[in-house]
Amino acid sequence: MTVKNIFAAVLPMLLIAASCDDEEPAFTSLEKNREVVITEELVSTDFVGNGAQWGGYEMTPTWLGTETLSDADWNTLFNRIDFMRPPFLRIVTNPAWSYDNNGTYDETTKTVSLFKMLDYAKDRNIEITFGEWGHSSTDDISTIDMGWIQNSVKFLNHLVNEKGYTNIKTINIINEPNGDWSSTKGDYNIWKNVQLAYLEEIKKYSLADLKVMGPDIAVFNTASQTDWFTKTEADLGDNVGLYDIHVYPQQQLIRSGEFAQMLRAYKKETPADKRIVLGEIGFKYTEVDAQLKQENEEAIANDPYAGEDSNMMIYKAFYGIDMADALIQAMREGYSGSLVWNMDDAMYNSPDNGDYQSDKLKRWGFWNILGEEHTGNAADEAIRPYFYPVSLLTRFFPAGSDIYKVNLPNKKGLRAVVGTYNGKQTIAIVNSHYTTYELELKSDFLGAITANKYSYKSKADGSFTGTVDADGFAVPSENNMNLNFAEGVKMTLEGESFILFTNME
Repeated sequence: MTVKNIFAAVLPMLLIAASCDDEEPAFTSLEKNREVVITEELVSTDFVGNGAQWGGYEMTPTWLGTETLSDADWNTLFNRIDFMRPPFLRIVTNPAWSYDNNGTYDETTKTVSLFKMLDYAKDRNIEITFGEWGHSSTDDISTIDMGWIQNSVKFLNHLVNEKGYTNIKTINIINEPNGDWSSTKGDYNIWKNVQLAYLEEIKKYSLADLKVMGPDIAVFNTASQTDWFTKTEADLGDNVGLYDIHVYPQQQLIRSGEFAQMLRAYKKETPADKRIVLGEIGFKYTEVDAQLKQENEEAIANDPYAGEDSNMMIYKAFYGIDMADALIQAMREGYSGSLVWNMDDAMYNSPDNGDYQSDKLKRWGFWNILGEEHTGNAADEAIRPYFYPVSLLTRFFPAGSDIYKVNLPNKKGLRAVVGTYNGKQTIAIVNSHYTTYELELKSDFLGAITANKYSYKSKADGSFTGTVDADGFAVPSENNMNLNFAEGVKMTLEGESFILFTNME
């Protein structure tokens, strides 16, 4: 803890303050250190939106012997995603799952799930970034299979111009190209050459409005990969519609606020006229979070359907606090959206070694829609705690929102963000620390509004306090609150809690 403005002569007070990490820092004015000030300074405009990775279900025929999910499962999915109201989703496929017959398409089997998702997104005007997990090569990975390029773009044209999925706005070809697990083996030049070849093939079709989302690099916890941004700008220029990175931070990076510093480094290298998003956001636990790492590994070992690539903390309410903290930090740093990894356990199997017979799941989702059918556990289809805050940060920060700067007091784990859209406002506040804070929300800019309040509090047993309806969706804890920010709105924010005020529907 940093102790400020304490006279050196007051030695006993200094010793007490320095020994108590959880106490508020000593200030000459305690009241001043409670003010959360909403300013009229814009952080970003034309927000793309928060959302999730959605896609897959390619294992359904193997697991269930059916071409796709049941109508009941699709309807449940659609109902849940309708509550989220995501303006932005990412869907990724590969040739074996969609178009491997020399560009002719078997739409009665392979693409059934894909079209279900794209039909849903089109009907609701959800922006899609669509792509493939990796590129196809011939003799070595640097020699691009131009037949693959041709068929891939032909399929893309089929989706956009023949099927009418014009809500596909960006293409995301090659996942995490800076990694040694990628089809590029971390080689920037291979990634660049694939993008350029793809863009050249696109010119043969009426697809000129499509742009690249990239470089799609996995940075995890480091700001050391910014050269991918500078090279991408130099080599692809205006062909890039969205810049993006994948982040899988340690919990400590989030809760300390250092995550924002890492994000800032990539935002700084993003061209001024371009937007940047988190193309994937999830949490991985390393030795830095040793207790969580051990707990996660034990939970995977004790679950016969949990693959090695799983985060079992999705069952714990604190994960909702960490995810809310991460999304809010991203918005505060001028990021135009975040895609949570991921929507549903049932989308992919694990491990990533080409074993398409594995019945293990990548457990990262808001739920497992195949809980009853695949794992024999209907209860696993229930909505998990972290859906509560993430769904609200998705629903109430629509595409096109303006995001405003919020000045915060010096309190550990405290983050806040404000968005406005069509004259309506949303204020989201999270406290990922354990101490309860007394706060006062102030703003000459917002003045007074009438808003609903949503509250989510993580409990030590893994459950949460928060009001939900019969479907498991968040409902306000208070309705039609009169919030006069000009006078100041006093509030209590408990440790490990999230509050959202909004006058949006």
